[in-house]
Amino acid sequence: MKRPLDNWMWICPALAVTLAAVVLWRWGPGWPGAVVAALLLVCPLILVWAALRLRGTDAYPTETAPHTHGVTLGWAAPIYDWYCPRLGLGPAFRRETLRHAALRAGEQVLDVGCGTGVLTRLAADAVGPGGSVTGIDAAPAMIAAARRAAAAEASRARFEVAAIEALPFADASFDAVLSSAMLHHLPPATKLAGLREVHRVLKPGGRLVIVDLDRPATPLWWLLLWPMLAMPMTAANLRGEIPAFLQRSGFDTVEKRGHWMGLLGFWVACPASPRPGEPS
Repeated sequence: MKRPLDNWMWICPALAVTLAAVVLWRWGPGWPGAVVAALLLVCPLILVWAALRLRGTDAYPTETAPHTHGVTLGWAAPIYDWYCPRLGLGPAFRRETLRHAALRAGEQVLDVGCGTGVLTRLAADAVGPGGSVTGIDAAPAMIAAARRAAAAEASRARFEVAAIEALPFADASFDAVLSSAMLHHLPPATKLAGLREVHRVLKPGGRLVIVDLDRPATPLWWLLLWPMLAMPMTAANLRGEIPAFLQRSGFDTVEKRGHWMGLLGFWVACPASPRPGEPS
């Protein structure tokens, strides 16, 4: 029986090879085309290697994956903590994300698309024993890795397999929600559905902290990433439309807080505070 990652393991490299061939045909054999083609080929090669490594072990999780229209990264679970720092998403990036979150002791926090739970565990340290932090991811392999790491570190963070567009939590459950580099894995309709779910589970006066792909700040980034404008999941991010999605989802305050590496943007969004006389 095929596992969910099997088709992606072959489709993604095929698409990358096709794009690389188009780049070389369009730009010729010079160094600009060669660099872009090489970058296009690196990610799918890593994907294939990670998928084969996962399939060759007994670590593949048996927990059922939820239905989602987003792209999950379970194939990357064995190497996720290795390659994220090499892409600039290491400890300094996590600290910067938590700086914008300004978590306080005793708060209830949700991390959507938590991956292997690095940020989730740091958030659990920030809120202390009086608070709670839950990480969710639609990839069972990611949650399995996150639980193993939490157990090894004796972290208080909890992890559940769930998709952002169907959060298994009651209304107004969390003081803060974190979303780190996951929205660009969702098609536009799922972005909107997921952000509406986040709005539902946030307490009035709470905040959503997003760090994700934004309009590239330099011509070099545009040169490297222009093919992603053809992908609905990433095109909205690269066009700078995250604030519009947040506003359509019910957030009445959206503040841009800066960039990371000239490519990722930080936003803090807040739902409407209760009016006098309304329940909080």
